[in-house]
Amino acid sequence: MKVVIHDRTAELAAPLRAYTEKRLSRLSRHFERVLEADVLFSENGRHSQEPERAVKITVRMDGRKTPLLTAHETGRDLQAVLDLALEKVDRQVVKLKDRIVDRHRNRTPARLATTEDEGPPPPIQDEPERVRQRVRPESLAEAAKALDANGHLFHVFLNEDTGEVNVIYRRADDSLAVIEPIVT
Repeated sequence: MKVVIHDRTAELAAPLRAYTEKRLSRLSRHFERVLEADVLFSENGRHSQEPERAVKITVRMDGRKTPLLTAHETGRDLQAVLDLALEKVDRQVVKLKDRIVDRHRNRTPARLATTEDEGPPPPIQDEPERVRQRVRPESLAEAAKALDANGHLFHVFLNEDTGEVNVIYRRADDSLAVIEPIVT
């Protein structure tokens, strides 16, 4: 992902510039279609004691319609303003990804029968539904990417190092965990 920073302030500190690039590069962990982010730092009222600082972030996405996300924040403390704008953009990227994933997930074939033609509802089964899934050999890094891309709670894969079926999932603290079966 490309990050372009425009500075229209007196002087932007190097650590703040690095922090901005690091946080924006993390957007691609949510959604791999993020191509470029432009960040504009500016200040209003340069002659006053405490100038008003503004941050505007524009994110360009890959895709046919090329969605564009923006966040604009103003305030006295540049770090706080930047954090607020970054949080807004992060929420927008997650929301866009969820919208796209839900749209693809909810595609169902059109019903041919009307509700009057339907019979009684099927009986409730005591046994859980069985799902058969093909697994392919993947490294842990590939499995982590697939987990982030598919939007599910977990990802089942064949560990190419051990040859065993593993499950990778993201914990509440945003760390990854892998379940490796031990047959006893």
